[in-house]
Amino acid sequence: MVVVAAYAPTSQGDAALEAAIRDVAVTDRELLVASFPYADPFEGACCANAEEVQEAINRVSARMSHDERAYLETLKVRVREAGAESSRDIGDFLLRVAREENASVIVIGLRHSAPVGRLMLGQTVKRLLLEAPCPVLVTKD
Repeated sequence: MVVVAAYAPTSQGDAALEAAIRDVAVTDRELLVASFPYADPFEGACCANAEEVQEAINRVSARMSHDERAYLETLKVRVREAGAESSRDIGDFLLRVAREENASVIVIGLRHSAPVGRLMLGQTVKRLLLEAPCPVLVTKD
């Protein structure tokens, strides 16, 4: 079974990556990082590649226990980038990846919000919760 972590280089992406790594460390599943387009102020729209994802893994692993970091040494991480042919809709991309990979869970990061905004989830999150073929783990940055 595969854990799909939604990733873009933001604090929400880091939160999703960290939660996904902790999940695979306990469940011994495979980790697939679904890298979706984000707006870079200098480059425009781009996706994090495998090297950038590995840098993010190294960054979030600093907050993990010694045992979790040791497990990371043995973990093989796959990265799937949303290509140019991919829909611009992040929800479409994540749902497609989850179905094609027979995901056991999708892990996404959610922006920390004020108490008033806690009940108002974004459209992409709502769609994933309703249409995903597997459980969706939502974590805050």
